Amino acid sequence: MLLLVVALAATGCTSDGAGTDAVGSTDPSSPARPAAQHAEPPAPFRAATTEAPPGYVLAQCSDLRRQDKNSGLAVRFLVPPGYHATDRDGASCGFGAGFGTEFYVGFDPRTTLKSDKETTVDPFEDEGGDDSVSDISYVADTPVYGRHRGERLDYYCYCDGQDLDERSVQARGVRLSWTTPHGQQRRHEAAYDVVTASMALVRSDRSTCRSRGRTTLFRPPIPQTESIDNYSAACHLYLRPGRNALQRYAELELRPRTTLAERAAVLRQRKHVAGVRYEPGAATLGGQPADRLVWVMVREKPGQYGEPAGRWRAVTVGTADAWATWTAPPSRWRTESKDAQRFFDSIRP
Repeated sequence: MLLLVVALAATGCTSDGAGTDAVGSTDPSSPARPAAQHAEPPAPFRAATTEAPPGYVLAQCSDLRRQDKNSGLAVRFLVPPGYHATDRDGASCGFGAGFGTEFYVGFDPRTTLKSDKETTVDPFEDEGGDDSVSDISYVADTPVYGRHRGERLDYYCYCDGQDLDERSVQARGVRLSWTTPHGQQRRHEAAYDVVTASMALVRSDRSTCRSRGRTTLFRPPIPQTESIDNYSAACHLYLRPGRNALQRYAELELRPRTTLAERAAVLRQRKHVAGVRYEPGAATLGGQPADRLVWVMVREKPGQYGEPAGRWRAVTVGTADAWATWTAPPSRWRTESKDAQRFFDSIRP
């Protein structure tokens, strides 16, 4: 879908920025000065306001890229009521509020919005059919995040049968892409104003997890974390290597609805689970005493969707307020046990 092209251009790559004109410095009437292609590198900045209106919650998304590309930065902002975290990958995170209503925040984009407009939006103007766009508007120097000025790109898109309004803004190496059903953008304007005014880029390796109405900070393990899924009642981290095995993951769940002892009893009844061991007070979570639950998941043969056969040792550390789990093949626990403990220690339930 075309609507994702501009949003996803913000993720996963490091800007080189060298030897290019600054955003907005290109004179379109001068053929001797082509449009700048590379975005400015991310530079930490403060939010215009830290005051949260009723119903808004703070979110922070850290850089998930591997050490050689990781910036050590995190983007911080307020999330409007009705929006929930959906997914995180690389240097971006997404939030949704129903059909056709979502926004993505990313830092360290590869390109300027001007170059994206010319390469991924303009070619589809009034072409008809899916991915046809119109009402394109681009501004090179406009207020974006409080006093910070940058680019803004708006257009209408008929994307895969959906009538959508798209808006992307970019400044200080941070891009916000916002999608709303066509004609409803004005209804979301107040929320957009709050999000942009609250936007900040900070030096941090922590992200937020929101589950069952509660939010906590944690440190996603690098380089193991490939992406984070927030669609369930927990924050589910897909870990590398071994991403193709559903049993290979880390997870954070807030306000668990059962005890670890009850969870142990359930696991003992499962056919593909062995070695269940519940140890009260044997661990720590966020520096506080916690219980520990250990078990092994066994898959004798590959699954119907190609999931590999094997064994995965799982450890859940939990209190009444939060559970954290790490799974890995038994052979990898020799090298990952310290990483798992750092993950457990980073959580502030």
